[in-house]
Amino acid sequence: MKRRLGFPISLIVFVMLSVSCSSYLKRLKDPHFVNFFEKAQLIMTEQEIEVYKRLLDEESKEEFIEEFWRIRDPDPGTDENEAKIEFEERIDYANRWFWPFSQAQGPDDEPDNDSGWNTDRGRMYIILGPPDSVYIGGFHYAPDDIHMRRSVPGGDEVWWYERYPLVLHFQRVERGDFRLLTDTADLMVAMESAKLNLVSSGLLKSAKRRFEFDVEYRDNTILIVIPVKRVDFKEENEKLTARFCVRINIYLEHRKVDEIEDMRDFSESEDVFIETKNIILEYPYELTAKGMYLFDVMVEDMMAMSFGKYRNSVKHKH
Repeated sequence: MKRRLGFPISLIVFVMLSVSCSSYLKRLKDPHFVNFFEKAQLIMTEQEIEVYKRLLDEESKEEFIEEFWRIRDPDPGTDENEAKIEFEERIDYANRWFWPFSQAQGPDDEPDNDSGWNTDRGRMYIILGPPDSVYIGGFHYAPDDIHMRRSVPGGDEVWWYERYPLVLHFQRVERGDFRLLTDTADLMVAMESAKLNLVSSGLLKSAKRRFEFDVEYRDNTILIVIPVKRVDFKEENEKLTARFCVRINIYLEHRKVDEIEDMRDFSESEDVFIETKNIILEYPYELTAKGMYLFDVMVEDMMAMSFGKYRNSVKHKH
């Protein structure tokens, strides 16, 4: 198979995940950073990352985390979330086998560190999952036997994924670690596909119908613009009814200063809704103090059968 070796993807991945020292120390103060965001950002969409970064209080972050795993639960009818379990198992595997100084000898050994996930091999394993075939120093290994890499003296690693398809080439560097080289375009496509594979099929099938909205602030009013095509309706008295539960957290210079909670009903004939592109919720709100405001808005479509909750935010300097 032809493989092009271009700009090292490890550098691109590093840039994607790296932060400045000051930003990193700030995030460490977030109780959910190490336990959730530090690793979960590997499987987040760009939109999810941006939303999470804008959340300023613990309650909002806990709600985000709950919703994040809920939409990835392949079987909501069970007590366990198989997607979350799979993600945690991949982290454990990466910590056990991909940290150059790990002393683990068998698959039942507990990881003796928590850094293997943050290596090139660890990140790719967490995002893409176990490869279908592995070549170590030119010898083929089944996926269940790749822990045998420790007995192979030197040599690069090549991972083959049939489902994408994709070949990853890891080059051995100093101190026993590995650097990833591959075609960056192919890898990026595979990574995005892998992230969506973790999202439950019910959500993916209805992606064009998933509840979403835009939010803006103008003329002393918070405007929530909801596309009608994203809304579920219930037929009542020969009319279509939509119902929304709204919560708006208002921050000034990163400090929560106000909160709005509301329940809104819209009831119109089907003909009216056919001609209407957007449902607009208006909340008059006059800014009194100078500074940067953040309006964190969460709306739930109360008529939706599933995945009817969405979050968005907007900043406004006053």
